[in-house]
Amino acid sequence: MSTPASHYTPPKSSVMRERQDEDEALRLLIAQRRLHRRAKRWLGLRLIGMAVIALGAPVVSVIRPDLAVFAGAVAGSWLFLERTIFLYAQTSTLAKAAAIQEQFDFFVYDMPGSVDRSVLPSLEEIVRIADAHNKLRDAAEREKVVGWYSIEDSSSGVVAVALCQRSNASYADHLLKTTAKLWTVLTSMWFVALVVASILAELSLLQFIAGVFLPILPAGLDIVQYVLGIWQAARDRKDLADSIQARVEGAGGAIDGRDLMVWQERLYALRRSTVQVPDFVYGFRRRVNEFAMHSAARWLADKAKRSGQ
Repeated sequence: MSTPASHYTPPKSSVMRERQDEDEALRLLIAQRRLHRRAKRWLGLRLIGMAVIALGAPVVSVIRPDLAVFAGAVAGSWLFLERTIFLYAQTSTLAKAAAIQEQFDFFVYDMPGSVDRSVLPSLEEIVRIADAHNKLRDAAEREKVVGWYSIEDSSSGVVAVALCQRSNASYADHLLKTTAKLWTVLTSMWFVALVVASILAELSLLQFIAGVFLPILPAGLDIVQYVLGIWQAARDRKDLADSIQARVEGAGGAIDGRDLMVWQERLYALRRSTVQVPDFVYGFRRRVNEFAMHSAARWLADKAKRSGQ
């Protein structure tokens, strides 16, 4: 763990390809997948609350003005819980998942860790999460984590690690963009529906502002902030993927161990602060995204060989 970053030399590609399917690696992958799922449950609870408040508060305020104060109190209480307890539970769980995924990468790449991660769960906790019923291989098949990275045996170890790191960033970029587009469409449709409903209900401008716009403003701002965060997260990952790709293609000189360590640290920071993608989006796009990821990795591996990497 004390090896200087500049002295890091990856193992052969074939070794890394085999290491990613060893029990230790699979255990880490399963644990991080299940922790991500827990974090998404907290996110789902937050989003459902925001949607209920955004849709319910204006209806209550318009139909039952005498309940407007009660609706406002409920909305305020929910926003307090959502931005404190629920958000903390989500982010702390996500941080654990990111630390475990980093340990998976370190194991596969045989890479020295530069910093101890205080959020990394204990070995006992990882075991309880991943294979409490002593059926690790069955769980790995169900979670579809076997052969996690597309690694070409003909690539050098340095190129193989760089391509795995790029795949991480690029895969997340495409998922986040899909999620951002979906939320942008839904948010726009939701706002248009509120305006149309207000017109049909023959609300005055003052009634619309006081009874519809102001009650949904806090939840609406949360939703807008969430969508903007997704777009920013996607751009951050694309920037990293593009910079790695340029180096693999020969720009800026040969890749060395220091480059790989810097990119790995950047990946960890992005994973820890990522905006999560709902499972239905992940499942819907998984086959297409994985095909594209594997194809791009093979393509870039060939370009790297031609550039002398």
